[in-house]
Amino acid sequence: MIVFWIVTAVMILIALAFIAPSLLRASELPDSDRDTQNVIIARERLAELKSEHEAGSLSEEEYEQTRLELEQALLIDLDSGSGDSADTAAPKSTGSSPFALLFSALFIVGATLSVYFYLGTPQLVDGEALVAQQQDGELPSIDEMLGMLEARLAQNPEDAEGWYLLGRTHMAMKEYQKAATAFDKVNQLVSDQPSILLALADALAMSAGGDLQGRPAELIRRAVSLAPDDQTALWLAGMVESQSGNPALALQHLRHLKPMLAADPDATQQVDRLIAATEQQLANLAPGAAPEQTAQAEPAAAPSGAAITARITLSEELAERVKPDEILFIYARALSGPKMPLAAVRMRASDLPATVELNEAQAMVPGMSLARFPQVVVGARISQSGNAIAASGDLLGEVSPVTVSDDAVVELVIDSVVP
Repeated sequence: MIVFWIVTAVMILIALAFIAPSLLRASELPDSDRDTQNVIIARERLAELKSEHEAGSLSEEEYEQTRLELEQALLIDLDSGSGDSADTAAPKSTGSSPFALLFSALFIVGATLSVYFYLGTPQLVDGEALVAQQQDGELPSIDEMLGMLEARLAQNPEDAEGWYLLGRTHMAMKEYQKAATAFDKVNQLVSDQPSILLALADALAMSAGGDLQGRPAELIRRAVSLAPDDQTALWLAGMVESQSGNPALALQHLRHLKPMLAADPDATQQVDRLIAATEQQLANLAPGAAPEQTAQAEPAAAPSGAAITARITLSEELAERVKPDEILFIYARALSGPKMPLAAVRMRASDLPATVELNEAQAMVPGMSLARFPQVVVGARISQSGNAIAASGDLLGEVSPVTVSDDAVVELVIDSVVP
């Protein structure tokens, strides 16, 4: 704090140094100089009168009258100067410079401090005081600021920017369902904005454990139709179509995306893996075959990298409860961290028993793949409703922890019921 005030004082002294020479320098003006100035002024005025007279602006009578008055005024000034010179032979000094300097110094200091205390933040000068203030809870917490934002939105529910900020805050706090509600409100206020559609799809997918099917897929398709060159929209659209059994359309999105990522080698590599897996999916799709058959047992080799082979069976006790057309989800998610699947495969219950490979090419979000996590949870779930969100009555089997490696093999038995 002392350093701050020293710097302030130095800056004020520098400002005074600029004006001090002018204030301290005496301005001397002898009487003879005054007489000379009066004569010069009179001559200039007389020249102006002649010009006006010649131009016809003044009549002869007006010109003579004005010239006479000018000569009389000059004589009076010269006589006055002569009288004063008898009493003051020395030149005269104008002003009281030391007092002017003192007044200026006081004025600059006072004005500087007044403006600083009015517009500035003096409490920030003392770092220890600021820390103590934070520790004492004088500054609002995140929950308090969130409450103020919600109160503001309650008073002004049409504030789209406020709803968007609320959604981003809930996403940062991993409150995905609340974030989805906020983004949905923004979407109602400013419909068909690709960035908002993608934010809403992301929140819905995260709240559903990372599944993009259903409404998230609809939002992503809408976003890519509105912004066909948006990288995030293309990436998500490629994954959505691949998971939905539309590999040809998925390839179209991914191949359109790849040139846009030329400056990012890591992203380009991930897209290459997605393209390779989708091309294999398309090759496995024989004429007339159902899309779900492409993920059946012993899938084609996936791109190199972290992978887990899962062998899934259904316990005999639960076999009678399963219908052949019910949806089977096989997934791997982080042992600790986000619940979003790092890799996932969608099949039919009729495909059981099955062997599948979960690999990096099945990553649902860039940067969130098996290679990022040393240990994961591998699971399989049969959904009666076909929804990616687990519901009461679904059949489930999980194994953890599973170490991620190229030769990892997991024996997975679906033997429990979601309560």
